[in-house]
Amino acid sequence: MIGVSGGKDSLLLALALAILRRRSPAGFDLTAVTIDQSDGSMDMDGTSDYMNALGIPLKIINHPTYKIIESRNERSPCSLCANMRRGILASEAKSAGCGVIALGHHKDDAVETVLLNMFYGGRIKCYHPNLYMSRSEVRVIRPFIYIEERSIFAEAARLGLPVTGSPCPYGGNSKRRSTKELLNRLKEEVPEIKSNIIHSLKNFSENDVWTQKGQKSADN
Repeated sequence: MIGVSGGKDSLLLALALAILRRRSPAGFDLTAVTIDQSDGSMDMDGTSDYMNALGIPLKIINHPTYKIIESRNERSPCSLCANMRRGILASEAKSAGCGVIALGHHKDDAVETVLLNMFYGGRIKCYHPNLYMSRSEVRVIRPFIYIEERSIFAEAARLGLPVTGSPCPYGGNSKRRSTKELLNRLKEEVPEIKSNIIHSLKNFSENDVWTQKGQKSADN
C-alpha cells in the first residue's frame, strides 16, 4: 500500500513501484491510499487519473486533521498530523490485507527530522528506512530515503507529473520549514552535511553516549 499525498515524492514513488512490479521476479500487488486531511477540500482528480493510468487502485479517506489541530491550538501541528496519518495508514493497511506500507520520504526529510528532534525534543531520533510495526503487524518501507529532494523534484518536473499543491495551512511557517532553510545555509559551508547526518545515525558506539547518573561509564 502506497501512501499518496499528491505531491512529487509519492507520485514518483508510485511510478517507480509500478515499473518494479512489471520487472520484478517476485510478484506483488499495489494499492494506494490518500488521506485528505482537509476533510474533502483537496482536488484529487489529477492524482486519481494518474493512479488509474498506473493501474494502481486509489482510495481517498477524508479526515478533519486541520480542524482538529486548530481546535486544540496545537503547538506542534506537524507532529500531531504525522501521528494521525500514521495511525490511519496502519489501520487501513491491516484492514486491506496489505503487509507493507511504502512512503515517499527522502534524504532531506530524514535529515530535517533528526534536527527537529534534537532542537525541539532534546533527543536523537529519526524514522527508519525499513521498520516492522508489531502492533499493526505491518512493515513500513521508505525506498527514497537516500535520494535528495532536489533529484526527486527534477525528475517529477521532467516527467510532468500531476503534482497537487499541499493544502496544509501550517506548511509555510512551520518548524520544519525553518529547519530546511537552516540546513540549506549550513550546506553552503559543509556540502556533504546531509550525508554526514544520515551516516551519524548508523555510526556511533556506547562510548559516544552520555551515561545516566549512577551508571558505570566506559572510562571506569
